[in-house]
Amino acid sequence: MHLRQDIKPVDKIFSGQRILLPETAGVYAFWWIGRKDELLSSNRHIVLKGPGERPVDVTYGDWWPAELIYPCLYIGKSTNIKKRFSLHIKRGSPGRLHIPLEGNNKAKPATTSCQLRFGIEHVFSFEEDPLSVIYTKVGFSFNTDFPENAIAERFFEEDKLIGGWRPWFNIDSER
Repeated sequence: MHLRQDIKPVDKIFSGQRILLPETAGVYAFWWIGRKDELLSSNRHIVLKGPGERPVDVTYGDWWPAELIYPCLYIGKSTNIKKRFSLHIKRGSPGRLHIPLEGNNKAKPATTSCQLRFGIEHVFSFEEDPLSVIYTKVGFSFNTDFPENAIAERFFEEDKLIGGWRPWFNIDSER
């Protein structure tokens, strides 16, 4: 999932209105395929709500393992890769879905399933057309090969990849 040949630019996954992904279960990843210095010069600070609603400061770092060709932004699992991809992108919603809050506080996400879109809108808080950033600078890969004990294996694979690839948009605070 992390090799160059596995990662497709988001805009190459669309063919007109069609999404060229399987409607099967699997684990997936979103990648930053633009210039790494552009990502690292973005707004890398976010304030999450921690225990007792106390603010928790997080700074996204250049902490990806050296074996990764691209920085990993988000990892997830789904029973339908195609549908989940669509929910992350929300391409039918042009412009911004999330208005940046003062002090880098995390805004309320438009949905519970648009982590990639939310993350891009947060780190590029002045970008008026976040979909153009996603289409041209974000890649996508997936793995649907879980023939035995698939529910458990997808669960463990997602957790392993999050721990190993350190994606920015998977971070949340403890409660």
